[in-house]
Amino acid sequence: REVKWGGTSTGQVRKFLNDGDNVVISGRSEQQGGMGRVGFGTCEGKILPATPNLTPAKTTITAKAAGLERYKNVKLYGYWRSSSTWRVRIALAAKGISYETSSVNLLDGAQASEDHSQINPMKQVPSLEYQDASSGSTVRLSQSMAIIEFLEETFPNVGASLLPSDPTDRAIAREIAEVVNAGIQPLQNLSVMKCIDEESKGSMLGKAFAKDSIANGLSVLEKLVKTRHSNLGAACGPYAIGTFAPTIADAYMVPQLYNGRRFEVDLSSVCPTLLKVEAAALAHSWFQVSHPDEQPDALPVPKKAKTGGG
Repeated sequence: REVKWGGTSTGQVRKFLNDGDNVVISGRSEQQGGMGRVGFGTCEGKILPATPNLTPAKTTITAKAAGLERYKNVKLYGYWRSSSTWRVRIALAAKGISYETSSVNLLDGAQASEDHSQINPMKQVPSLEYQDASSGSTVRLSQSMAIIEFLEETFPNVGASLLPSDPTDRAIAREIAEVVNAGIQPLQNLSVMKCIDEESKGSMLGKAFAKDSIANGLSVLEKLVKTRHSNLGAACGPYAIGTFAPTIADAYMVPQLYNGRRFEVDLSSVCPTLLKVEAAALAHSWFQVSHPDEQPDALPVPKKAKTGGG
């Protein structure tokens, strides 16, 4: 369709433009009576869906303004298949921040070592370490949510943001992230499964408990995301909260889907909408470079598990 000034389009008059409309705006000036007309040219374009949260991938700024001059020598302590570590890798990729990887092998129990407890008192991953040039001190942060919030607040003008600019969108993105962070992932940790195995004396399997917890949590996310997409209708983007760029919701949800496969959850039945979101996210560069299989400490895994960290 071609929409001219006044909103007319081949026998149709609309008060508002629709997504996908081709718009032609011509300007001119003329004297009363149509004499002495002067043309100012024509501007053409296409109406795209509104994306208030879409942040440019790169922004040119000074290092001092970005905080890059103050915070240096960034190191990420984590495990290639840790879903919590994957979240932080996604956030670092979105910001375009270079970092060193220090592997903590969870299967070998490296997280429980005395040395690692000095880095992360909870004996978990991930931890982010950096040098603060203003004080000369080494700072270490743990917990993926705290780390991602630090990156967002410290480098607001670097790369892209995982937090939508609209307050409601931002709250919904955080809601989805917290369903994973507080309601699903902790229930499938190795320490929880081990405790269930030991305390139940075999009457309950920790892995079975974890599988059920993941399935239940993902079914909740399916309802949240499906409802959100339905409410947005034609204006819905491909990502978790219906945006046209990934948000913190995707950074938490996609790694959890990977965990679901590892625990043999029937994802196609539990969360078909989430699988569509996952497909869009895994085609995005942030998720590709941060994917578990692409990490320096990655180990060979069965082909069926590669679709989606632990």
